[in-house]
Amino acid sequence: MKVLRISMVAIVMSMAFASLACETSHSESDKPGFFGGNTHEETTTTHNPVTGTNDVSHTETKTP
Repeated sequence: MKVLRISMVAIVMSMAFASLACETSHSESDKPGFFGGNTHEETTTTHNPVTGTNDVSHTETKTP
């Protein structure tokens, strides 16, 4: 019985920890260039609900 109780507490605590995890969204886009080529953009946004901050990473790659 004690093992079952400890297991249940561990499950509840892990679910609570998972709900505090950061939320991440990712988007990608490809656009043709004005003089030819291609522009590839990637944006990743991570929201930390504990601190209320957003971290944004943006990458742009141009190919001739």
